[in-house]
Amino acid sequence: MRARPRLRVVEPPSGVPGTDFEVFARQFQPVLFAILRKYCVGIEHEVEDLVHDVLLRALLQWEHLKHWESYKQRFWLGRVAENCFLDRCRRRKSEADRLRNLLELHEEAEHIDEAAQDELWCHVGEDDVKRALGFLSPRLRLTFELYLQGMSYARIARETGVSPGTVGARLHHARLELRELLRETAERRRRERGR
Repeated sequence: MRARPRLRVVEPPSGVPGTDFEVFARQFQPVLFAILRKYCVGIEHEVEDLVHDVLLRALLQWEHLKHWESYKQRFWLGRVAENCFLDRCRRRKSEADRLRNLLELHEEAEHIDEAAQDELWCHVGEDDVKRALGFLSPRLRLTFELYLQGMSYARIARETGVSPGTVGARLHHARLELRELLRETAERRRRERGR
């Protein structure tokens, strides 16, 4: 079993007496670790950060806190530890929600873009595609022409002597190149029809 790490938030150099706050922090560090380990099951790597957060809040309140009795200080630290943990959980949930919303927005934008692209390609005819095929590399052109003839990936693979995966990759690249080759024509025709 691994030994638990010992937090060194406020360790004065050896032989140098610490301030009141350093003494307080060293006294309550084990208590804070015990409380936060119970909260942080599954995310133990965050315990040390949370202890730092609690002690920072204690330091900011030290002028009031230093006059309290020890049991009140301990109670206050426990409540602050719980609040720090809950704040971190809320932040994590908020970040996850923002990420989810961004992904949904991105997907929505992609759907809008796909719809615009589909509308764009209705301005391109069969003759345009045949002309554009002449600009593809021989391998891409052959693969795409066989696909247009209705052949399956497996049959194209046998005809061309490559794997079906290679056929899929070639068809993908052929489509991308054809889109680029035909984009200007499609956009020009869309503008003309829009007048």
